Amino acid sequence: MTRPYLALGLAGPHLVELTANKALLARWDALPLAFTILGIDRIDGSPPASTTLSASAVGATLAGATKHGRFLIAASPQRDHPYNIARRVASLAHLTHGRSGLLIGVRDAYAPEGPKDAPAWGGAGLGVGAPLNVQTAFDAARAVRVLEQSWPHDSIIGDRETGILIQSNRIVHVDADGSFSIAGPLNAPTPATGASVIAWHAATAADLPPQDGNDPIDLVLGAAGSVPVIALGEEPPTGHFAGAVLRAAPDQSVSDLFDAAERRLADGFSPTAAGGSLREALKLPAPAPLPSDLRAAFPVPRPHVAL
Repeated sequence: MTRPYLALGLAGPHLVELTANKALLARWDALPLAFTILGIDRIDGSPPASTTLSASAVGATLAGATKHGRFLIAASPQRDHPYNIARRVASLAHLTHGRSGLLIGVRDAYAPEGPKDAPAWGGAGLGVGAPLNVQTAFDAARAVRVLEQSWPHDSIIGDRETGILIQSNRIVHVDADGSFSIAGPLNAPTPATGASVIAWHAATAADLPPQDGNDPIDLVLGAAGSVPVIALGEEPPTGHFAGAVLRAAPDQSVSDLFDAAERRLADGFSPTAAGGSLREALKLPAPAPLPSDLRAAFPVPRPHVAL
């Protein structure tokens, strides 16, 4: 039987500790982990800690300061509109060459709630919000997936003979409905490594995402998923599981978590080869392409008149 992989979960104080210490960053980059969740306490129901950092900002730091480590940024539509989440996810995938992805949650422990009838995104006061529930989070994940695919990477051709840099007619409107209405497209091309991994956290069956024919979720973490989350000092659950997330409490140090990870990797868990994209490391299939009948955002480009 294949041994499960090991991942880590970092809470707010751990993000501060990790980014302030070059030795810890180097140690993290060298650990043969499947991935690390940045800001897991944002979305798993934990109370907010006294300190934290933006998960996407930490991801940008790791992208520039490391070469091998893979990670998921935790985000929720409670704070961020899906279009903004998609921009961050795509940008990080470009910066890391596919080493990053998204862990979507219903609530963000560090975010204020919006109006009573529209607590998701409505708190920004920039438009109509949405209910703060599983369907809204699922719709946000779906919007991120299609937005990241709306500008195909291979549409960038740089044809010197015609002067056509981009086959702009292949950039499409996503026309996403549901909790959020988005026409699209995203203002960044799909990463060269393809659409980013999108994960979901489910502690119980009631937390599982909806099931439909257009499911954007690649991976479900938590007791109700294929990758359980275990606290530092606890034993993994019995039975078969693809991997496990080892998570420290806010008052436990990053060094303690790394020490425990090294022990687990030496006994019971399988090391994951360093480097490469997160999707490749987890052996996840590529998401389905967008439908071919989506409306083009731009007309077919014409050769430059000076050529």
